[in-house]
Amino acid sequence: MAVTIAFVSGKGGVGKTTTCASLAAAFAERERRVLAVDLDPQSNLTSGLGVNPYEVEHTVADVIIDPEAPVDEVIVPTRWPNLHLIAANPDLSAIESQLPSALDRELRLRDALNRDVRDYDFILLDTPPSFGFHTVTALAATDYMLIPVQMSGFAIKGLKETLRTVHHARQRLNPRLQVLGLLPTFVAPRTRFSRDMLQNLRAIPHMRVFESAVKVTVRLQESSLAGEPITVYASGSDAAATYRALAEEVLTAVIAEAERGV
Repeated sequence: MAVTIAFVSGKGGVGKTTTCASLAAAFAERERRVLAVDLDPQSNLTSGLGVNPYEVEHTVADVIIDPEAPVDEVIVPTRWPNLHLIAANPDLSAIESQLPSALDRELRLRDALNRDVRDYDFILLDTPPSFGFHTVTALAATDYMLIPVQMSGFAIKGLKETLRTVHHARQRLNPRLQVLGLLPTFVAPRTRFSRDMLQNLRAIPHMRVFESAVKVTVRLQESSLAGEPITVYASGSDAAATYRALAEEVLTAVIAEAERGV
C-alpha cells in the first residue's frame, strides 16, 4: 500500500509546493513510483511538474465531484519516469459549492484513492495555504503530514495553528494522521536569526525536525518557472542535493513510524 504524505502550511510562500514537487522527483529518481496530487486551485504543483493546468482534460475535481469516477482516467504522466500527476486547475476553487452538504464530502478523495490507486509507493498531496475544504480533504486522505516552516517571525505562530488543525482532523476525520516532521525552509545559515529559529524548532518536544534544511536560493524559483523539479532543472545544485537527502530522511522516518506502530 502506498504511503501518503500531505504538504501543509497555513502560510503561503514557505516552499510547500516546491517541496512536494522536489520530493516527488527525488523519490522517482530512486525508482519509487510516485503519484503527485494537486489540491490547490492555484495549480502550482501541476505547472511545476511541466503540465499546463489549462490543457488537462480531467483534474482532481472530477474525483471529488463524482465519487464513482475512475481515478485511472484522471492520472496523467509527467515527463519523468515513475512520476505521475492528478492535476488541478483554477476551476477547483468552485467545487465546494457544487457538493451536497453531506458529512462525507471531505472523504471522497480518500475513498477514491483507497479504491482505485494501487500501483504506487508514494502519494504526495499538495494543499492550498489555508485550512479550508481542500486542505481538510487532503488531511482525511493522508497518513502523514510534512510541514514546511519558513525562517520568519511568524513561523512558530503559524505552526501552532497548523498543529491545531491536525488535532481536529485526527479527532473528526482521520485517526491515523501523524505529523511526519517539520522542514526548515528559506534558511540563511550565516544569520543568527536562522540559527536561533532552527534551535527553537528543534526544542519543540516530540517533534521531528528534518536535518535537510532548505537554504535560500534563486534556483528553486527558477525551477518552478521552468516547470521542472530542482533535481532536473539544476541536478548538481545544493538545493537538489538537499531534496535528495530529504528523500532519504523521509524514507527512514516512514520506516521508523511503521515500526513504532507495530
